[in-house]
Amino acid sequence: MILEHRRLGAWLRVAAVDTTTGLEAVATGPADAPALVERLALAKLRRMLSAR
Repeated sequence: MILEHRRLGAWLRVAAVDTTTGLEAVATGPADAPALVERLALAKLRRMLSAR
């Protein structure tokens, strides 16, 4: 999995991409909590993969 971080002012956008399937999940949260936003994006991606 690949994580892409993009800061937008006080917000952080994290995109988690599965390299095998190309599926992408995005989470947005406060920029001062990057670990939280990463966990949210990864959890979202895992849910998407398990639903396939």
